[in-house]
Amino acid sequence: MMVTDRYLIREMNEKLVLQTIIDKELISRADLAKETKLNKATISSIVSALLEKKFVLEVGSGESSGGRKPIMVKLNDRAGVTLSIDLGPKYTSFMFSYLNGETVMEKRLISYVHSVGTAKQLIDDEIGNAAIILKGTPYGLVGICIGLHGIVDDNQLLFSPFYSFDSMDLKKGLEKKWGVQVFLENEANLSAIGEYKYSISSPNLICLNIKYGIGAGIILNDQLYKGANGFAGEIGHVIAVPDGLRCSCGNAGCLELYASEYRILYTYGQHCEEEDISFERFLNDYESGHPAAITALKEFVKYIAIGLNNLITSFNPEVIILNSKLTSQVGGMMEQVNDEIKYRLNERIKIRASTLSDRSLLLGASYLVSRAFLGL
Repeated sequence: MMVTDRYLIREMNEKLVLQTIIDKELISRADLAKETKLNKATISSIVSALLEKKFVLEVGSGESSGGRKPIMVKLNDRAGVTLSIDLGPKYTSFMFSYLNGETVMEKRLISYVHSVGTAKQLIDDEIGNAAIILKGTPYGLVGICIGLHGIVDDNQLLFSPFYSFDSMDLKKGLEKKWGVQVFLENEANLSAIGEYKYSISSPNLICLNIKYGIGAGIILNDQLYKGANGFAGEIGHVIAVPDGLRCSCGNAGCLELYASEYRILYTYGQHCEEEDISFERFLNDYESGHPAAITALKEFVKYIAIGLNNLITSFNPEVIILNSKLTSQVGGMMEQVNDEIKYRLNERIKIRASTLSDRSLLLGASYLVSRAFLGL
C-alpha cells in the first residue's frame, strides 16, 4: 500500500469517528469501535488525536457492563466560534455561534452596503466587538459565512439587484485580514440548511424565502441542490404574468414583482400615497379591515400559490417552509395559501410557516463553517 493511501484511509477514518461522536453526542471508545467497525487500536489512536486537537472532550464515565466504567467522549462545542452574516439590501445581521449552533452574540444593523469597503468595515468592527468571546476558545474565530441576496455559485456572486461590488474582493479581503476561510452563499440556500439541520429534518425539503425578493433553497435526498451554475431555486424569476412588469434580471412579469414583501408594501404605499410604508403599519391596517390592505394580501396569496405549484410539480418535496413576515405574523395566512393551491396531490405535501424566521439563514451559515473547520 502506498503512503498516500495510508494517509487517505486515516483521514477517512478520522472523519468517520468524529461524525459518529457528533451524531451520538456522547459515546465511549468501545461503542465507537462497534459503530464504525474499526478496531480498538485505531479508535484509541484517532480519539487521542482528536483530543490533542481539542475537537473532542472526555466527559466522565458511562455505564459499565462489567469491569471499569468507560470514559465517554463528546464534541468540544466550544473549540471555536463561527460568524454568520446576513448581508441584506437594507440591513446586516451578525451571529457568533459555537460549533453546535449555540448563539453567543447576535446583532442586526440598519445599513446599506454599497461597497466592499463598507461591508468589510462593518464585519471587522463586529469581530472586534467579539474579541473577548473569541479569546475564550482554543481556536477563536474559525470561519465566516455570508448570505447574499442573489445568485451565488462557487463562492462568487453572479447576479443581484442589491449589490454592485465584486464579492471575491470581499472574500479575499476578509480572509487576508482574519486568517480564516470565508464562504459566500445564497441566502435561501443557507435558510434551507438551517431549517433542515435545526427545525425539520426532512430529506426532501424546500425553504421559500419571501422578502425583498423570492428565492427557494432546495434539499433533495438530504443534499443541497444548486443546479449546474447555482441558479436552482430562483423561483422569484419564473414568469407569473406574461409581458408584465419589467424585472432587473431582464425578463418581464417575474413572480417577485407581484408577491415579495417589498412589492406588497410598495403597492400598498402607492395606494395610500405614502413612501416607505412599514410592515407594522400594513399589518395594523390589514387587521383593522382596510380594503386596500385586504386586496393586497389576496394578490399575494394568488401569486405565491403560482410559485408553490411550480415548486411542487418540479421537485415533489415532502415539506415546503415559507419564511416571511406575511406568513408568520398575518393571522390565517397559511390557511389562505393552502386553500389557494389547486394541485390535486398537495394533500401529501406539508406547507408551513418557518419557526426560525431570519435565524434560519444564520444557523445554516454557522453549520457550513463548523463542518468546514472540523474537516467534515
